[in-house]
Amino acid sequence: MYPPPGYNTSSSTTSAWNIAGSGPWLLAFMLTVIILMTVCGNMLLIALVFAHRSLRCTSNCFLVSLFLSDLMVALVVMPPAMLNVLCGAWVLWPAFCPIWLCFDVMCCSASILNLCVISLDRYLFIISPLRYKQRMTPPRALLLVGAAWGLAALASFLPIEMKWHSLGLSFQCRLQVTLPFALVASVLTFFLPSSAICFTYCRILLAARRQAKRVAALSHPPHPHPSIGEPSRPPSPRIAGRRALKASLTLGVLLGLFFCAWLPFFITNMAQAVCECVPLALFDAITWLGYCNSTMNPIIYPLFMRDFKRALGKLLPCCSSQSPRRPSPALSLSLRNSGEPHNASNPPSPLPSDPAHPPATATDAVNLVDAEHAGMDLPLLLPNQVDTLD
Repeated sequence: MYPPPGYNTSSSTTSAWNIAGSGPWLLAFMLTVIILMTVCGNMLLIALVFAHRSLRCTSNCFLVSLFLSDLMVALVVMPPAMLNVLCGAWVLWPAFCPIWLCFDVMCCSASILNLCVISLDRYLFIISPLRYKQRMTPPRALLLVGAAWGLAALASFLPIEMKWHSLGLSFQCRLQVTLPFALVASVLTFFLPSSAICFTYCRILLAARRQAKRVAALSHPPHPHPSIGEPSRPPSPRIAGRRALKASLTLGVLLGLFFCAWLPFFITNMAQAVCECVPLALFDAITWLGYCNSTMNPIIYPLFMRDFKRALGKLLPCCSSQSPRRPSPALSLSLRNSGEPHNASNPPSPLPSDPAHPPATATDAVNLVDAEHAGMDLPLLLPNQVDTLD
């Protein structure tokens, strides 16, 4: 995003990377694989959302925006960055250099801000699942998406077009970042969004553990009085513990990969603005680590989403599940409350004659909706895409 100044010769880049013999071909192959994986993964998921009615919902609007920003990183940002690394100089049209730098900053910032918007959407659904449809309307969702892209554009095009930096255009297309801009841009596009992500996901995790305990208490009342012929429910404290553990692991993987990808870059970028002491090869490697976040997003976010896996199963037989599971009453209720479309093959509620699923009261429904979502894959999942634990 913000390359360091002071390396304006082709030989400096070549020697820094120590590219000799088969090294350039191996590096070119690795970077090409990263680009192709990013393009294919994000294009596939965007196509799935538009092709399947069950995926065309308000919540998935934020995921489409995330996949679009990651796709732009792969198509617009990564190829010129790869040429910079391999050739050691800017070999494209010189006038394209500032445009590429603007899109570099904008697309990467939009990807981070979209992750923040997704966490906010999940938080709003968890704290008030029954009011989620009224609060997160399509116009408000589009407003949040537009705000994310607008802030990313302001952080990229405005400083570069206003000549707040100087461009090293003799051999390298690199941005000489000033310390004030590095601080302001890092705070607006990373530290504030990452703080919001941590806050919302930690609150979600606390809700997951709290709701797991409530479900365990509901499943084991102090003095149960089962009706004659009514099947007894299996013990649930162990299942509740597994749900809380899975939510913790999911949260840890999500935040861990996000911070491993972007935190080194923003720290290095600010250090470079202060002392200009970061080696070029190290800075480029850290920058590509941030780019790889766009490769991981289309793998991480739909990984535990039932509807995405079902749609992928129709397209790719290797991704289809062996035995489709019937949604639980709480999950079906969450479909109605969140306004998500559902197929006719998945009835919204069990039959009244089904003894294994007695009707739930309004209070139990709220508790169970929260538990079904907060107790498992909350940080990643959308209202109708939770995979229940066996």
